[in-house]
Amino acid sequence: MKKLKTIGVCCTTFHKEPVKEMIDSLALKVESSGEYRMIVYQCFSDLYFFNSSDHGASSVFDVFNCDMLDALLVLPTSIRNSDVVEEIVNRCRAHDTPVISVTERVEGTYFCELGFGEAFSEIVEHIISVHGCKRIKVMAGFPDNDFSLTRVNCCAEVMKRHGLTLNDSDILYGYFWDQPTYEAMDAFFASGEPLPDAFVCCNDTMAMAVCAKLAEHGCKVPDDVIVTGFDGIEMERYHDPRLCTAVCDSDKVADALMDMLNEITSGRSSEPYDTYVSYDPVFSESCGCGRQSGAEKNKILADYIRNFTEFRVFEEHIDGMENKIAANPTPENVRKVLGKYGFDGSALCVTKAVVDYLNGNSESGAIAKTNYPQEMVVFSSKLENGSQKEGTEFSSELLLPDLDSAFEGKTRTLFVLPVHFQNSVIGYYVTPFVWQEKHNDRLCVFLTTLNRCIEMMRMHEHLSVLNRRLSFLFSHDQLTGIYNRYGFYDNFAGCMDNVSDEKDIFIVSADLNDMKGINDQFGHSAGDEALMITSRALTEAAAGDGDIICSRFGGDEFVVAKVCDGDAEKQGELYKNRFVSALEALNEASGNPFTVKVSFGLFCSPLKGVDSIDSLLELADKLMYSDKARYKRRPRNLPRT
Repeated sequence: MKKLKTIGVCCTTFHKEPVKEMIDSLALKVESSGEYRMIVYQCFSDLYFFNSSDHGASSVFDVFNCDMLDALLVLPTSIRNSDVVEEIVNRCRAHDTPVISVTERVEGTYFCELGFGEAFSEIVEHIISVHGCKRIKVMAGFPDNDFSLTRVNCCAEVMKRHGLTLNDSDILYGYFWDQPTYEAMDAFFASGEPLPDAFVCCNDTMAMAVCAKLAEHGCKVPDDVIVTGFDGIEMERYHDPRLCTAVCDSDKVADALMDMLNEITSGRSSEPYDTYVSYDPVFSESCGCGRQSGAEKNKILADYIRNFTEFRVFEEHIDGMENKIAANPTPENVRKVLGKYGFDGSALCVTKAVVDYLNGNSESGAIAKTNYPQEMVVFSSKLENGSQKEGTEFSSELLLPDLDSAFEGKTRTLFVLPVHFQNSVIGYYVTPFVWQEKHNDRLCVFLTTLNRCIEMMRMHEHLSVLNRRLSFLFSHDQLTGIYNRYGFYDNFAGCMDNVSDEKDIFIVSADLNDMKGINDQFGHSAGDEALMITSRALTEAAAGDGDIICSRFGGDEFVVAKVCDGDAEKQGELYKNRFVSALEALNEASGNPFTVKVSFGLFCSPLKGVDSIDSLLELADKLMYSDKARYKRRPRNLPRT
């Protein structure tokens, strides 16, 4: 099979125009070329504010491996953070990877310019030459914005050629958005000025807002006043009247980029150069040119309703995914649910740090905030090739365990999307390109929900760990690590749940001898060591027998118990002998200047007729105190000789 050249793309908001149309067209060109495959690294935020969530989203741009790319395309106007763009370009420059910048010039890169000046001038020329407009108002964007200034200057130059003047008072500012445009139009009507012949708007959003305000004041477009827009956004399709606007043909852009890629990857061009793609003016209803039939408008409306309905159904589908995970956010169930709801040919890859934590191999509940490269694990996979199966470990520099197999069949473009919660990096989702209306919007909804679900899973596991730790602390002695008084009673109650009266029990009461003397002569740390030796002797004597419960009741008091299937007295004596041997060995090995000695009371009894464990414990205590009394009558010898 012929080896395909690999093209990378870094962009954001590929579910929005114009990025979506550009990526769709480029993906179709790549698919039909037979020469390339493409990996699109993108996130759904434009990174303008670069808040905590943006920081996590931008981690996707650390995933791409320059060594596997023949060239990289970057869309700086979609990535509205110059630092991120600069970092992407610098990484490529360090690896001698050619970069094509689209829509905005970046030093040291090939540049594909989308020229709008000519089309904007053509629109102004059209309304003057064809429709006789002389008095023109311009609805500009931001006052100092380059895109806005260029379009305003184009209008002024065309008017000047016709002997007309665009005064400062003829320039209104709508800031590229509807609400400021409404306010600018309210101010215009409040001024009492007569209607101009035309409102020339620097984008379609402002043009539609102008039309709305004109309608409020009983002004008809284009009968009373002409309105023009720019950019050819999707919403314009549903506007009445259809706007005189200008569109950037995404197929033309894709062709220009493919030509540049051919030049670069063939070696015919080793130095960066520029190419130019112009916008195309569309003269339509808002300037008085053309008129859509009712059937055409009905079809557009029907398509909109169909797409909206299908998208709502998909949102409900994804709500079902989130509900199923919320009901049981364990890793096993999350994998199962993603196996049903995930996109075909996709894989969720998470960092090994996350997997280690979920498997209980890491103490930290926080997800590492370090970026790539990292060791990764395929958490969930709907890729057909077995080499991508769940649980496979690999380096993020490979993107997938077997990237080549992911491009088998018709797939020639893969999207890589960040999986994160705020600035915590969880991993990334790899999914194939699908040329379908609203598919990218579906991906946005899916990934946004997936991020919440994975964080829900992580928090569930984190809380489970904390609960286990709290339960341990509540039921275990902090110094010795064996059960405390509460842990003893709780576990003994569990042992008694399904026990018949025919069973027996042995219970041990143990108490250190000369504990005060050890503390006074050798310090409290020595006293702690004596307690630790005692607890180890008790647990070593119980080794291999999971039914024996060892506990420290407090101070230097210890209690041991077992519900026995056989002769409790025999098993109790065996335990006592093991304890004596274990204690002797630990004393010898300790090197301490003192010997740990323990008074031991062992009581055995049938369970039948026993009202409570406390009554048995009192009997064991009496035997322990008898043993302690015998010890006190013996000669005392604390220090080793």
